[in-house]
Amino acid sequence: MTNKITTLNFENAYNQLNELQQSAVTETEGPVLVIAGPGTGKTQILAARIANILTTTDSLPENILCLTYTDAGTIAMRKRLQQFIGADAYRVQVFTFHSFCNNVIQENLDYFGLKGLDAISELEQIAYVHEIIDGFGKDHPLKRYTGDVYFETKKLLSLFENMKKENWSADFLAQKADEYLADLPYREEFTYKKAYKNAKAGDIKQHLVDAEVVKMNTLKAAAHCFDVYQELLKRNSRYDFADMIIWVIKAFKDKPEMLSIYQERFLYFLVDEYQDTSGSQNELLELLLNYWDKPNVFCVGDDDQSIYRFQGANVENIEQFIKKFAPILGIDIRSEAEKELQALRETQARAATGGVVGSGGMGGVGLPQTRAQGLTPEQLARIAELEA
Repeated sequence: MTNKITTLNFENAYNQLNELQQSAVTETEGPVLVIAGPGTGKTQILAARIANILTTTDSLPENILCLTYTDAGTIAMRKRLQQFIGADAYRVQVFTFHSFCNNVIQENLDYFGLKGLDAISELEQIAYVHEIIDGFGKDHPLKRYTGDVYFETKKLLSLFENMKKENWSADFLAQKADEYLADLPYREEFTYKKAYKNAKAGDIKQHLVDAEVVKMNTLKAAAHCFDVYQELLKRNSRYDFADMIIWVIKAFKDKPEMLSIYQERFLYFLVDEYQDTSGSQNELLELLLNYWDKPNVFCVGDDDQSIYRFQGANVENIEQFIKKFAPILGIDIRSEAEKELQALRETQARAATGGVVGSGGMGGVGLPQTRAQGLTPEQLARIAELEA
């Protein structure tokens, strides 16, 4: 399968890895999680692991699925693999999540019935949202009568994008918004800590609660525009790339025999930048892995950069992986400075209040940001030093 030159390239690269990195390459069976910060040779480890699988097992290159976060990542992986295994690098299944779903759709066009669909343009997206806004009733929370009546266009498109990425429905968001509002009276920042002229200690800061109610009602109203937007895409034979993941997830659930084809095709799974996978991407991966009691899945992530979602709705991907798959091996190849920085940030996050970490507004799912607090001045200075 591999010639002497490429085998030598792999052996030389392997010998340059440290002990922890080598264990990430050689432990090929069962779930494995690697925590790796920037500059720790993640692409090298992933490529070396694939080369090792092909060298030490009977698996074929097409039995390996490697999912990366960006197109640039797939190109870098393919080049590195070519150094190790030569032409077989082009037989290893290296995709982004979106390109993998596009491949599934192309292989099952009769089922998906998408031959007449075209990708939506940015101008068309804006036009469809304007059409939705034009249809708002006079009491709609997003209705504007002065200034730019289409002011909410970008926010709505950002919200729709997030809903597709996380596979969230309008009803789900409404439920989480209601849960958030119900929890406000129990949060310190929404109650008086001491007595004032018109309030006693423990009273609710009603003006702050009222402001959050307005925000959440706006979010719920915006989320309920999502189905209208999707119907406009369907009516005009348009789709965007986020739709492909949702379609494939639905197809795998509705047609188990289609899912089984891909479950049986792939014996080894590798995922780069695992902390950046969205809810829908994670769901797709889990559908593929559910065929196996102990799947041969290898995930590389940086828990210092993980994406936080609705409080109580989803935990971080890395925590989900540990809980679901109980990896046989967990490897932390970050530097000591990176580990120290992570520990300080975790202390900061535990002390922070005010909801989830996010961008705020509809694009950030409408909940407030956390505030940086809970650290001593010395600890804050140390964070600045480590981040420099």
